[in-house]
Amino acid sequence: MTTTEARSQIAFEELGLGAVLSRYILRVPPNQREYAWEIEPHVTKLLQDFARAISDEGPYFLGTIVTIPRAEGELEVVDGQQRLATTALLLAAIRDYLKDTVAEDELAESVDKDFLWTFDRSRRERIPRLTLNVDDNTLFEQIVTGEDTGEATRASHDRLLAARDEARKHVKRIVATLEDREHGDVLNRWISFIQYRALVVLLRVPDEHDAYRMFETLNDRGLRTSQADLVKNYLFGRAGSRVAEVQDRWSYMRGALESSSDDDDITITFLRHALIVQQGPLREDDVYDAAQSIVKSEATAVKFAGTLETLANAYVATFNPEHERWNSYSDSVRRSIQVFNLFDIKPMRPLILAVAATMDKREAAKVYQFLISLGVRLIIASSTRSGSVETPLAETARSVFDGRLETAKEVREALDLLAPSDSVFRNAFVGARVSNARLARYYLRSLESVAKGEPSPWFIPTDDKAVINLEHILPKKPEGNWPDFNDDDVKRLTNRIGNQTLMLASQNSSLRSDGFKEKRPIYAASPYVLTSQVASVDHWTEDAIDERQKQLALLALKAWPI
Repeated sequence: MTTTEARSQIAFEELGLGAVLSRYILRVPPNQREYAWEIEPHVTKLLQDFARAISDEGPYFLGTIVTIPRAEGELEVVDGQQRLATTALLLAAIRDYLKDTVAEDELAESVDKDFLWTFDRSRRERIPRLTLNVDDNTLFEQIVTGEDTGEATRASHDRLLAARDEARKHVKRIVATLEDREHGDVLNRWISFIQYRALVVLLRVPDEHDAYRMFETLNDRGLRTSQADLVKNYLFGRAGSRVAEVQDRWSYMRGALESSSDDDDITITFLRHALIVQQGPLREDDVYDAAQSIVKSEATAVKFAGTLETLANAYVATFNPEHERWNSYSDSVRRSIQVFNLFDIKPMRPLILAVAATMDKREAAKVYQFLISLGVRLIIASSTRSGSVETPLAETARSVFDGRLETAKEVREALDLLAPSDSVFRNAFVGARVSNARLARYYLRSLESVAKGEPSPWFIPTDDKAVINLEHILPKKPEGNWPDFNDDDVKRLTNRIGNQTLMLASQNSSLRSDGFKEKRPIYAASPYVLTSQVASVDHWTEDAIDERQKQLALLALKAWPI
């Protein structure tokens, strides 16, 4: 086959990441993005995964690298530069340590020649095996030559230097407990691992169109489902003579999940949450590795499958307030499940699951009440997506599942630092905007319950959307009836919680975009305390919205206490 014919076809091979660096001249296109990996979680995860795989004496799969063949032996990197560059930085750190600390000059030189540099015969000069984009390459070349000045002029340079420093620290950690004479052998073991057992699938495609089509295919949501299949296949493979038992339990788990949700990704989402309650914080792309760390034998495969079966039943119940699981619980638990489904705070799901699976029923009801207050406070404080929220919730879920936390009081204490304080919550509520109509209705109905002195305001009050509507006092479409507010004012103020109130549907339909003068008598006649109070204001202004929201914030402290 000619070189031209080879380039016209899609080809792939499995080989070590070091072997990719060794065999090819790799170039990142000038217009491709800069070095983007942060120390946490990217660089440290790669180094820790390498260390674990070396300790286990097994291979480690890093996914697919997509390339386009250019000149003879030269590949343009479409996807994979972060893994390649970080690995090169690690190899450079190993080389520097071998050369400067333990005087293993020949071994250090082999790292240089085999992975970092090569000699271009036509140009009569040494060239790097990996070239980054135009913004990063000068600094990257300085690092891999060991002559970098440490000067950064871009954010990507800061990341490169941080990755270099982390790689150097990691090399020192590798040899920290060893005799000096052992350092070279141990680091050579790392070099061999990178060359032969840190595996990738190297994909070579004819042109940019095929390259980016493959990139999109490899990175679409289908990979999430395939990871669940990897867990299943690994579990069945470890089950040995009891594979039929494990298959039955897996089938029950899948059946329970699929009967409760149309989400194609429900299995991998559940697996992650189930593993969090057993192991603590876990990223989605680590699900397969986490399952491997638990399942080592036939017995552990059976036990793990049984745990998944049990947790699946509890998991589906946490999405369904009418589930038979709640028959022996107080009614407050069913009402709590309604609120959780309204919030859908995903980092909270493992803790909700752990409580359902293991905790005393009376204590579970108290924990769920606390989590509702915590959920509202986190939503209002715009904190539901941060890692600082996910980690403590995951750790608490594990402690509940392990039996180390058995009461609502203990759970509250475990999450004390996470919960926004009264002052933080009040201040956040004063400026809160709520665009989700279902959440706005829930907030206002709960605040109305507090204003009327009704019990349990944190639950979703029984109401009928055909009877009770959400009303924006300053309408989203004023239609000329609100001359004191310009378009920017309307966009900025209409979703403020202080500008929203509850109305009987029959009254609200007649108000539409009327001015405040026309609306005011309707508000005064409303059976809702908070709505009738709006009528006490002569003119609806931004100051009036601010003042009303301050009063609602005081009620919020009573509605969602910690």
